[in-house]
Amino acid sequence: MLGYDAAYVRDQDGVAAWREAVRTGRTLLTRRRDLGGRAGVDVLVIEDDDVLDQLVAVARRFGLGLTAAAMTRCVECNVVLREVTKGEVRDRLPPHVQRTQDRFMACPECGRVYWPGTHYARAVARLSAALRTAAGSS
Repeated sequence: MLGYDAAYVRDQDGVAAWREAVRTGRTLLTRRRDLGGRAGVDVLVIEDDDVLDQLVAVARRFGLGLTAAAMTRCVECNVVLREVTKGEVRDRLPPHVQRTQDRFMACPECGRVYWPGTHYARAVARLSAALRTAAGSS
């Protein structure tokens, strides 16, 4: 959601996830402590259960912040979203959204549509709060 290039790998054992991180040059974020000392890749073992606490840990470790890139990637595919017109996505919008929103982004990979509604505002507020915590301010 912050706009950083990231891959989320589901249903993959730890060694396969580690190999993928090595292959792609990515940092491995994992809950598995046994992967923490593996060579060849930067590994951050996530200790917290709460997703916002997890974000705080990642933001502290890597100095992440809320930038203009926030909300520019698909949360499902990680592909950069593209701006689209209401007409292009009208058939995929709930009636209320059709009446109240005018700005839309869509994922060119999976087709998911995004708009800056109330969920967007709440997500940005929660992300901002977590990042302030990570930076050490309240």
